[in-house]
Amino acid sequence: DNHGTACAGVAVGNGFHGASGVAPKARLMAIRYASPLGSQAEADAFIWAAQHGADVISCSWGPEDGAWWNPLDPLHHTVVPLPDSTRLAIDWAVTNGRNGKGCVITWAAGNGNESVDNDGYASYDKVIAVAACHAQGKKSAYSDFGKAIWCAFPSNDTLLPIPGIWTTDRSGPDGYNPGQVSRGDAAGNYVNDFGGTSSACPGVAGVAALVLARNPSLRWDEVKDLLKRSCDQIDPTGGKYGTNGRSLLYGYGRLNAKRAVELA
Repeated sequence: DNHGTACAGVAVGNGFHGASGVAPKARLMAIRYASPLGSQAEADAFIWAAQHGADVISCSWGPEDGAWWNPLDPLHHTVVPLPDSTRLAIDWAVTNGRNGKGCVITWAAGNGNESVDNDGYASYDKVIAVAACHAQGKKSAYSDFGKAIWCAFPSNDTLLPIPGIWTTDRSGPDGYNPGQVSRGDAAGNYVNDFGGTSSACPGVAGVAALVLARNPSLRWDEVKDLLKRSCDQIDPTGGKYGTNGRSLLYGYGRLNAKRAVELA
């Protein structure tokens, strides 16, 4: 579909044709998850991925967001717990995946300009909650915030005239780009304005893939900690980093892929 294809390109587009992702030599395991939130199929997807050799699991989905531009939207205050079945499946993946070293799981923080801590999925401590920042090194207007944010990754913005992310689109007129150069390319195979925390999340997944390619012996929690130590503290005034180096907007900062590979 449109969304999954664009997310996949951000993570692993191989660059042979028109789009390179963060980890262009990584392999893609596409799982079509189209069941309701909290379903058994949702939990089964994590088990299936881990059993079939997934190293990194990228999740650009979750509970419905409130309207980021409307502070009065009641959805901003809706608390959605992580279902027990999905929590147990995630626990299984981080315990048994990668031959016991654990799958690294990244999660889009959300696009409601609201607290990620109300989202039981992205805020679960065994996943990596990813916020979005833009090309001027500040929070994307829609990006969720909160104590659970682990890091930020470049994406688009909805207020400033800043380019979005160039990535893969469905071939031809199907997809986000119907075949307009202004949207990407005349053939419609690529799109130039992808964004949201949906785009930031697979970017971090791609960095995790680079880290594991360099050092496959790392456990999932060691990768999470390494990513923490690979962040640049952007927007030092607005970010209001605490004494522990963590910001409610950016977590530990914008992830630096080069530093992550060097640390690995």
